[in-house]
Amino acid sequence: MSGADTVTDAIIAGSGAGEIEDAIHASKRTKRNRDSAFQSPTAEGTCSNCGTQLSGPVCHSCGQTADSFHRPVWELLTEIFDGLFGFEGRMWRTIPPLLYRPGHITRQYLSGVRARYVMPFRLYLTASVLFFLVVFGATNMDFGDAPTAAEIEAQQAAVEQGLVTAREQMEAAGMSGEEIDQALSAAEAGREALAEVASDPVVQAAQEENWKESAINGVRVALVPELYPELVAETSDEGDAEAVPGGVIELEEGVSVSVGEDISDMPLEIRRFLADQAESVINDDGQLMRRELEKWIPRVMFIMVPVYGFLLAFMHFYKRGYFFYDHMVVSLHFHAFLYLFMLVTMGISAIIGAGWAIFILLIWSNFYLYRIHRRVYDHGRFSSALRVIVLNFAYSILLAIGTIIALFLAFLSG
Repeated sequence: MSGADTVTDAIIAGSGAGEIEDAIHASKRTKRNRDSAFQSPTAEGTCSNCGTQLSGPVCHSCGQTADSFHRPVWELLTEIFDGLFGFEGRMWRTIPPLLYRPGHITRQYLSGVRARYVMPFRLYLTASVLFFLVVFGATNMDFGDAPTAAEIEAQQAAVEQGLVTAREQMEAAGMSGEEIDQALSAAEAGREALAEVASDPVVQAAQEENWKESAINGVRVALVPELYPELVAETSDEGDAEAVPGGVIELEEGVSVSVGEDISDMPLEIRRFLADQAESVINDDGQLMRRELEKWIPRVMFIMVPVYGFLLAFMHFYKRGYFFYDHMVVSLHFHAFLYLFMLVTMGISAIIGAGWAIFILLIWSNFYLYRIHRRVYDHGRFSSALRVIVLNFAYSILLAIGTIIALFLAFLSG
């Protein structure tokens, strides 16, 4: 190889892919570099980092770009967006085949073709951060409870049909036209008054407070009945004394109450802590718990990546030449694909509907996994399909367990 081919020399020397792309643009910025008070500690024409004589825009010894970076700050910001979204950037060479050529990038990367693609771990982080930002951002937006146009039309049609039916019934009863009009006017006025009362903020706040109080009292009776004998007595009077048969807890008055067996075996302090946490969640309308979920779900999903790698390793323990590193690359690429494709389906769901979007997601993700087994692991058709089924079953169970753990941790944190 010629020493003048700096990109090739940099690849051979093991330079990072990001440094290679910086080198391609370094010569274009030479004339725009500005004089700075911070000068290189080495002579001109040598690497500022290791002192090696330069033969191009990249040091063949340490891989550092021969660029002073002394230029207007907006150029640095421009390069950030150009490196991420530019058509010559690695991201645009990675995402399309990642989404629509199952197993291609993984096979390429494991075979040594790496400089042109985003590194697997960085790709996973980018996809996961983008996905959770969009999902949590959408769930935090207050869209209100405004009915759709179709719902409004259906309500109006139902009201009109009800008025027609009422008029027919009153005519059949022998009422005069004037009496019918007066009765319908009174009914309409009463309906509007009820709707106005129901939409009153004071009434809605009172209803919400009543619901919260009922929910909190139910939690107290279920978890710590010995601390609230009056509530237990009220519940007994209403006919709900034995909500959960099983264990028995003795009240202060010596009266026993039936609860769940697992609950009755818990120490009082643990049950009191759970009751306090549930009360805080109810009073807060679940806002704090939702914020905690936004922290725990990405963490649990991050842990699921090596878990999926272990599942792949377990299913291929007999195949020589495949190492856990290879399975982790497959897992990182597959999860990055899932995050990005879910974002795609979220976008097209507004056009074709949520049901069809979910159907496309399920079909393509399973076919994607099937093609990974065919292309990366060189399995046959039947073997690949069988492994997809087994992996889906095992991973669904582990994912459900992880989701429950995330909910429990968010509940405790909240």
